[in-house]
Amino acid sequence: MRIHRAFTYAGVWLVATTAAVTVTWLGVRDIIQDTVFDQPAPPKAARPVVAPPPPPSTPLPAPSSTSTPEPPPPTTVDTQVPEPPPESETAADVRTFEVDGGTVVLSVRPERATLISATPRPGYTVQTWEHPDGWLRVEFSTEDDASTLIATWHAGPTSVETFEH
Repeated sequence: MRIHRAFTYAGVWLVATTAAVTVTWLGVRDIIQDTVFDQPAPPKAARPVVAPPPPPSTPLPAPSSTSTPEPPPPTTVDTQVPEPPPESETAADVRTFEVDGGTVVLSVRPERATLISATPRPGYTVQTWEHPDGWLRVEFSTEDDASTLIATWHAGPTSVETFEH
């Protein structure tokens, strides 16, 4: 009877643990997926350059004194210049901003800025805000001091300002 009770407890524990892990995963999976960056697309390879065929390995007959040899026909190598990537595929300008409270790394494009990281210095805490209308704010603070970075792109190209207060 004790073995039966032990298996019952083990089964209940297994079901409860599975349920807890499932609920936890459902709660954090969107956050984890949002923090993973898309890998950049591999560059488009240009068509390989084709080298002209090697000369024949058999020696050519010696020209006779009465005939003039004809020059071999010219060979052309077809090269293709790769096209520049479309504007949407150009790399963003990754910039690092140092303020008294820490370091902010942004991916800056003319039409948007994306926060890559915000690392506070010892003793500081960090808070971030991002608004869909076209701005983001990073604030490092202690009880007595604060450093703020604000990036805006709603009224034109992206601009970044820092404030110490």
